[in-house]
Amino acid sequence: MFVNILKYSIKNILRNKFLSISSILVLTLLIFFIDILVVLHNLSFKLIDSINNKISISLYLKDDYDRTTNDVVDLIDNIKKLSPKIWVIYKSKQEVLDDLRKKDEKLVSILENNNPLPNTILIKNIPLSLYDDLDYIIKQKIYLFTDSSKSSNKNDITNYKSQFNRISKIIWVLKTLQFALYLIIIVFILSIWIIIYSIIWNFIFYYKDEIYITRLVGWSKAFIYWPFSLQWVIYSFISFFISLGLFFFILKNISYLFDSEYSLDFLLDNAYIVFPVELILLMFIWAISWYFSTKKYLK
Repeated sequence: MFVNILKYSIKNILRNKFLSISSILVLTLLIFFIDILVVLHNLSFKLIDSINNKISISLYLKDDYDRTTNDVVDLIDNIKKLSPKIWVIYKSKQEVLDDLRKKDEKLVSILENNNPLPNTILIKNIPLSLYDDLDYIIKQKIYLFTDSSKSSNKNDITNYKSQFNRISKIIWVLKTLQFALYLIIIVFILSIWIIIYSIIWNFIFYYKDEIYITRLVGWSKAFIYWPFSLQWVIYSFISFFISLGLFFFILKNISYLFDSEYSLDFLLDNAYIVFPVELILLMFIWAISWYFSTKKYLK
């Protein structure tokens, strides 16, 4: 039975070469743009992570507090509990001074006799989704920090509130970029569905009389539905490998324009999962679409 269905599917493909070739070309382009969208998704999140990793919060402790103070210890522990990805680094006055010495020795020579620099808690590598939680935890211990609740200067870098306000603007932009990316994906998926639906109806229009006559002469539903479904599985299979070859060729050559961190290896981290799932999903969508499109002719 399968051999007969396969023969009928190949017959359908060959007897209308123009419709078959145009369908394969359209399907190839759709799969290719899906692959490009996967790359843009990975690249966008790499860019977001890269920007986010450069953002840090510095908490300047009052002179009465250091790493041995219970409230400071609790604060650091609570921040670390938010996520293992967050880096919390405590630096004493001397360590801050030593870091400054690497940047400006002349300034340090003036300051080292009477070190005015505060003990500092440096927070880095904060996931985007945890900034609000981090803000809540820090505000519970706001009294630990130098003039953090009194300073009115919005540009005062020693003021936690001013730091967080500036960071919040950056975070809003990054989150908007994430939202826009997912919105593009949704719009693209809807566009694919519309295109596929249009192609299927072109085929239905072309074969509708034949489907009707085939049913009248007593052929089973299997010989009406499955040849068309298998036909589109073949289309999907051919289109997938054509688009995959085109995708790898273009991406491999474009990757030379980027730094090593944007290499092909990074962009295709999950290729062994993404591409097989993409192929199976596409064949399934086409098969199901054909079923519902031809359903009224099978009755």
